[in-house]
Amino acid sequence: MTDKLIHSHEGNFTHGREGKIIRGYFHRTAVKGDTALGEGNYFANNCVKASFYKVIDLAGNVIESLPPTDTEWATDNWNENLNSLSYEFTGLNGTPLTPQQIHAAIEDIKADPATKTIAKHRLSIVEIKGDHASGWANHKDVTDAYQIPGGHTDGILESEIHAIIAGLS
Repeated sequence: MTDKLIHSHEGNFTHGREGKIIRGYFHRTAVKGDTALGEGNYFANNCVKASFYKVIDLAGNVIESLPPTDTEWATDNWNENLNSLSYEFTGLNGTPLTPQQIHAAIEDIKADPATKTIAKHRLSIVEIKGDHASGWANHKDVTDAYQIPGGHTDGILESEIHAIIAGLS
């Protein structure tokens, strides 16, 4: 479960949330070995015009960066930001999540009231474009669905998404 809230810098998100949370997205931070605490502090102290809901480090520690009542700037599509929460995982792109990260994601999602409205379902590209389906996907899927040049490409492995979703059931 979440260790603590380290609120993101004011220039990294929008106060309030106009949408209903129906989706969750997974993303790699591409930071080798950084801790959730380090990522939380970095986003709190730097205006990078991006944000996330929670970050999970290699040891399975979880830091919340924004309350679910604020809109994070996690994807390159505004509507997706309004309707989703983003879980970030430390570690280099293309490397597998640790068992601790997968376990922490499952336990945190199960315990978090804000994620209760997200279906235990793997979203397809078609469902993302349809804008009403609920479930979980990679940030890369949003980039592909909306054909966003230079969008996010650093998601977690398909097998890891399925392991997390299976653990939620």
